[in-house]
Amino acid sequence: MANVLIIDDDPHIGDLLLVLAKHLGHSGEKSLTLKEGVALAREERFDIIFLDVVLPDGNGLDALPELQILKNSPEVVIITGKGNSKGAELAINSGAWDYISKPATAEQYLLHMQRVLQYRTEKQASHPKLGHHNIIGRSKAIMRSLEQAAKAAESHVSVSISGETGTGKELFAKAVHDNSPHRKGPFIAVDCASIPENLVESILFGHKRGAFTSAEESNQGLIAKADGGTLFLDEVGELPLALQKSFLRVLQEHTFRPVGDPKEIKSDFRLVTATNRDLEALVQTGRFRQDLMYRIQAFTIELPPLRQRKEDIPELSRYFLNKLSADGNTAPTPVSSEFLKALETYSWPGNIRELFNILEQVFATNPEAGEFLPIHLPVRIRIAAAQHSVVPRTDSKPVLTVIQGHKLTPKNLPKETEISSYTPPSNDDFPPMKEYRDQALDQAEKLYLESLFLHCNGNIKKAAQVSGLSNSRLYALLKKHDIKKTFFNN
Repeated sequence: MANVLIIDDDPHIGDLLLVLAKHLGHSGEKSLTLKEGVALAREERFDIIFLDVVLPDGNGLDALPELQILKNSPEVVIITGKGNSKGAELAINSGAWDYISKPATAEQYLLHMQRVLQYRTEKQASHPKLGHHNIIGRSKAIMRSLEQAAKAAESHVSVSISGETGTGKELFAKAVHDNSPHRKGPFIAVDCASIPENLVESILFGHKRGAFTSAEESNQGLIAKADGGTLFLDEVGELPLALQKSFLRVLQEHTFRPVGDPKEIKSDFRLVTATNRDLEALVQTGRFRQDLMYRIQAFTIELPPLRQRKEDIPELSRYFLNKLSADGNTAPTPVSSEFLKALETYSWPGNIRELFNILEQVFATNPEAGEFLPIHLPVRIRIAAAQHSVVPRTDSKPVLTVIQGHKLTPKNLPKETEISSYTPPSNDDFPPMKEYRDQALDQAEKLYLESLFLHCNGNIKKAAQVSGLSNSRLYALLKKHDIKKTFFNN
């Protein structure tokens, strides 16, 4: 039996939905205000939440982020009499299950309730768990990745793990292996970026004695060693183009020839790859085969950068500091809340790997500390914390940011221009607040991107580091605003 929560200031709709829930054999409660409804949702007793948008004490859409991080992950259905396409898009992008415009008939409400209940039942029945205690965090972002990894572990297809450097791609690859049917076999990890190009074929496929000048002994390649287990190719984007065709055949046939050997060898392995590069961009430039990309991306897991899961930093920090204490056979050093807050203000371009390196440095250089404080952190992190604490000054003069023409150059960068005297538009021309805000945000976003790429001379990698966005997100934003990257390279 499911439990339904209705947050709507119209008591008739609340009563109707409760009757429908009971008709289907479920229980329910209702709330007429957003504050009371969110308080009930925090009790984590509800499977489905019907949420109105316009409520006496707030906008229901503003509560979606909090509802999405509840441990019981309720399905949220938006119901509103102020329906529009942008509101529907915002609701779905924010994680809502569906969007219903009022007025709706009892049959329509009943159909939606039946479908969402069926979906939730099926999801819980097939909700795989990932047994891997070394992956730390409970943020929505990392839980989504764990769910993807759990589903990937149950399948037999190739898995591709994407994410920035230091996000834990090999840890997830090992988790997929440990929870898969291949877990009793070996886990063979290969760093494609660290192997000299002239040795890649020999290392992967192996070679017979005398196959080349330095081949004094026969060597079993890593593909053969992965038989019955998992072959993990880290930084697969660095795989030489000349070898990609041969490796594609290995994936298709699961047979290969070692260098200098006329015989075919069979290897039944499961492939997991990882990359911090945009493979589609490499395909477009001719540095990666499109057919191989499709083959290795049968199932994709995306790992979030640490800046998108900062709520996990305290747990990650305590875990690693406790591990350092255990390894050194010393008592754990207490960690102050100010220390953790300082860590949360930093952007972490190196992600978890950088966080652990910093914590190891703090642990090693302050053995006498009775409690870790912000003063024990490196200067760059303390500066970030100090800057974060400074409230930006606001100018009393209203200003309007404008773009001087289409193309930005160092001589005509955006400048601030005073707004002319205010003339109220007519009622017919006055835009709704949300429409005006969306237009202003779009203009600001485009201006930021143009300035960013001018600053970075069109370099995607540098732009990603400066902005804190992933390569794929930057490409998507460039496409959205019709900004040509080549424009900035001229």
